[in-house]
Amino acid sequence: MSQFVRQKKSQRKHPIVSSTTSLLKGPAVPVAAKERPGWKGPGFIKKGPKQQRPQTVASSSTAPNIQEQSLPLELQQLLLNIFRTTFPVCQEYEMLKPTLREINNALSVGDHEKAYGQPDWLEAYTVRWSPNRALCYASILVGLCEEFPEEPCIRKLLGSVDCDKGEELDSTKITANPLKMICFGGNAAEVMAVAAIIRHVSPDAAGKPVGEAFESDSTAGSTAVPPLSGSTAPTQSLDVHLVDIANWVSVISSLQTGLVTAPTLSKYASATAKANNASFLGPDVLKPSFQQINIFDASQEELTSMIGAEPALVTLCFTLNDLRISSVTKTATFLLKLTIAMPKKSLLLIVDPQDLPSETAAQSTHTGEAKPMYSINSLLDMVLMEKRTTNGIADKPAWTKLVEDRSRLFKLDEKLRYPLSLENIKFQVHLFRRQ
Repeated sequence: MSQFVRQKKSQRKHPIVSSTTSLLKGPAVPVAAKERPGWKGPGFIKKGPKQQRPQTVASSSTAPNIQEQSLPLELQQLLLNIFRTTFPVCQEYEMLKPTLREINNALSVGDHEKAYGQPDWLEAYTVRWSPNRALCYASILVGLCEEFPEEPCIRKLLGSVDCDKGEELDSTKITANPLKMICFGGNAAEVMAVAAIIRHVSPDAAGKPVGEAFESDSTAGSTAVPPLSGSTAPTQSLDVHLVDIANWVSVISSLQTGLVTAPTLSKYASATAKANNASFLGPDVLKPSFQQINIFDASQEELTSMIGAEPALVTLCFTLNDLRISSVTKTATFLLKLTIAMPKKSLLLIVDPQDLPSETAAQSTHTGEAKPMYSINSLLDMVLMEKRTTNGIADKPAWTKLVEDRSRLFKLDEKLRYPLSLENIKFQVHLFRRQ
C-alpha cells in the first residue's frame, strides 16, 4: 500500500486575497488632526504659538565699578576716630534716631532750610553721613592723582613740579602759590577728605609727637598740641574754600581742632605711646575758609572772585542733584557762570548719586510744585559739552570730559570701627577740564 500523502488536502480551498487587490475594502477610518485637545465650540479662537520670553541675563557692564581703596586702612581709621572724639553725640545712637529721621524726611522733599537750620541737627548730620563720604571723596581724589598726574591742578596738589615751567618746586613757592580748591556744597566731608589727601600725599604733614617732655602740671589733661621749635612746614599746602547755603562754621571749626589735636590717651598708656602720640595734621597745614551763600544768587563777579585767576580744583559733591531738583534752569545758569569764572586748565569734579532709571518723570518738591527732570549726565552734556558759537562760527566745547562713570560703588572695609553704621555709597563721578 502506497504511503498516504496529504499535501494537496492540506492546502486551503480559497487563496488569501491581499487587501490591496481586494474589491471589498473596509470603510476609511478618519484620522483626527494632531492638535491639543481644547474648546472647539463656535466661539473658539485659535491662539497663536506661545512666545518665549527673552531671558534677562545680568550683563557685566551693568554692574557698578568698584572704587579702589586708595587710602591705607590705618589712615581711614584715624579719620573716623576724629569724628568720634570731636562729636561724642555719635555714641548716643538711640537718642539721635528721631533727629536723624527728621533730617532725612526734610532732605527727601528738598527742604534744606529745615534740615540744616539747627546746630544740633548739623552735628547729627555730620556724624551720620559725613564719615563714609569723606573716605569716598578722598579715595576718588587719590585715584585722580594717580590717573592724571600731568594735570596742572594735580601736580600742584602733589607739590612736585611747577605747573607752568615744569621746574621743581621748593616749600616757599608751594606756600606762596598753593592749589585753590573750591567746594560748592562743601561741609565736614570735604574738610576731612582734604585732610586725608594731605596726610596721604605728604606724610610729614602729620603733627609731631609731643612726648613726655612737654607735659607739665598746667597742661596735664589738656589735649592741645604745644608748639614745636624748629618744626618745618610740610611740602604741601591747600587753600580750601567751602561754599554752602547752611552755616557749617561751628562744625568745621570743631573738626579743625580735632585734626590738630593729639588723641587723649589713657593714664595707663605706656611711655612709648605717649612719646609717639601726635595729631592727624600739623597746626598750620590746613585752614579752610567758609562762605555762607545761596549759589543761585551768586553773581558772575562773586564766582570769579571765589575761584581766582589761577587754575583751581572745583568740586560739587552730592550737591548738583539737589540743585537740579530745586531748579533745572537755575542749575544750568550756575554751570554757565562757573564756565566763565573758571580759568583754563582748571578741573571740575562732580560726584552725585546714580541717576534713576527714568529721570524725565516730574518730581515734586516740598512746595508741591511738579518739575520736569533731566538726568545729571544729560544736564552736564547739554550745558558743559555744547559747542559754542562765535560770530556764526561753531567752536569746540569749553570743557573736555576726562572721566565719566555713571555707576561706581565705594565699599567700606569691614575692619573699620565706628559707633554708627556706615553704608557703602553708590555714586556717579564726572571730571571736566576747562579748555
